[in-house]
Amino acid sequence: METLKIPDKCLQCNVPYKRINTDSLSEVDNTFVFHVTCGNCGSSAILKIAVGQDGVLSMANITDAGKEDLDKLREDKPVSADDVIEAYMSLKKN
Repeated sequence: METLKIPDKCLQCNVPYKRINTDSLSEVDNTFVFHVTCGNCGSSAILKIAVGQDGVLSMANITDAGKEDLDKLREDKPVSADDVIEAYMSLKKN
């Protein structure tokens, strides 16, 4: 993975990312997923890079999910009925 180059500029402000603001989320079958946060504007993105026989494909999506949100998803806890009701009630209030 050392030779793999991820997109190096923020999708919002075009300032170069710093390595310290990049978290590797997964690596499966030559597909890599990263979460990056811009040190300049604070926006976050999910970057997916797939390495195949025909070359490298990369995709990037701006997200409002922070590192803390992604860490919660890594816990692999199933969503309970209480979780759904809590989310529904929270959305209904707004």
